[in-house]
Amino acid sequence: AKTSFISFKVGQRVHSVGDPRRIGSVKYVGTVEGYSGSWVGVDWDNGDGKHDGTVNGVRYFQARSGRSGSLARPQNLSAGISFLEALCIRYKGQSTKEEEEEMYVLSAKNRRVPVEFLG
Repeated sequence: AKTSFISFKVGQRVHSVGDPRRIGSVKYVGTVEGYSGSWVGVDWDNGDGKHDGTVNGVRYFQARSGRSGSLARPQNLSAGISFLEALCIRYKGQSTKEEEEEMYVLSAKNRRVPVEFLG
């Protein structure tokens, strides 16, 4: 399931494919000088990034702090799935352990609240 470049939008909430607990907001979508292909600029909630949105002297976005931003390849980010999609997966067919771990809602403070299904 290759994510297309267009699927990410500025302002969208995403998490790292490698660590679903690493959550941030998309601040930039496009090209990066000196690198091929498409990139997504993310401002990480936990401040665990590499820079402030400036790479090699070029500002791509403004991160909240000097080290909370990073640029990632689209395939390394996931938008998760909507609550409705999660319900459909759970009740219309067999859901995998991975899919069930992706089922969560965001609280008012943007904390992940896992959705647990019984029965």
